[in-house]
Amino acid sequence: MATIRNRNGRWHVQVRRSGSKSVNRTFTLKSDAQLWAREQERTIELDGLDKPNKELLNDTLSDLLKRYELEIAPSKKSYHVERHYFALLRRQLFANLSLKNLRASDIQNWIDERNKTHEPASTVRVAGIIERVINIAIKNWDYPLVNNPMQRVIKPANTARPILRLSTNTLQKLRNPSSKIGWIVLFALETGMRRSEIANLKWPDINLNEQLVYVSETKNGYARHVPLSSRSIDAIQHMDGNNEYVFGMSSNAIRLAWQRLKNLQQIEGVRFHDLRHEAISGMFERGLTMAEVAMLSGHRTVSQLFRYAHADIQKVREKLAQQE
Repeated sequence: MATIRNRNGRWHVQVRRSGSKSVNRTFTLKSDAQLWAREQERTIELDGLDKPNKELLNDTLSDLLKRYELEIAPSKKSYHVERHYFALLRRQLFANLSLKNLRASDIQNWIDERNKTHEPASTVRVAGIIERVINIAIKNWDYPLVNNPMQRVIKPANTARPILRLSTNTLQKLRNPSSKIGWIVLFALETGMRRSEIANLKWPDINLNEQLVYVSETKNGYARHVPLSSRSIDAIQHMDGNNEYVFGMSSNAIRLAWQRLKNLQQIEGVRFHDLRHEAISGMFERGLTMAEVAMLSGHRTVSQLFRYAHADIQKVREKLAQQE
């Protein structure tokens, strides 16, 4: 319906509609011309909608978020992480605009402001929630949006956080547990398991005779077996066998207890997930092959695994010296 031509260095747009007079406008930038053309086409499409469908566009993004949180989010593994974002988003001004009035620029302004005070990864996660919810509204709930405004929102670059090995001093503190969270930390360092995987372990998953733990609830959906070292078995044996779950703490409870332990031990800049990095790097240093480490860590691709594998440069130097 829209035709865009370059005339004398400016962009001329003509939007035709059967039975009506064409609409014309000229722009300096091609991107502005394309945006205006899409908006005119959207208006034409909305005019042709049946009344029930058109009335759906009076709903707000906040309405979509509520429905998504009730119907879809609870079944996702990421729900415990993302659920607090839903309330945050519903409080924003752009989330309370009707869908027919919601523009990419409304969301872009908020994204830009948030990125000034939050890590890019956090902002990208929130933007991803908005985009996913609107896509579901279009594809599954029959909302007559011509396109998702998030397609025109520029998200911050999600640069990877530098991954450093834990210092000898930090490891000494963490390898001498005196509390439940201390034993959980030791177990994480020995097995390389994720926090959620540790929290979801049940006693039937533990086979002390074979010295194996069966990890059934994983991030990527692929179950796996992980060998148990003597220290990880020691951690298990310090737990109360009367609880359904081995360590008796939810993933969030582990996160909070870990923060308290760090404050007590005066450990800074270390996330619980860094324990997994340390464990996997240690597996490589002990001579395990790429395939063997992937089997234990649960990674499905080499590129994913390389993000976690950081050899201790001092140990690499010592190995090279032995070969001279």
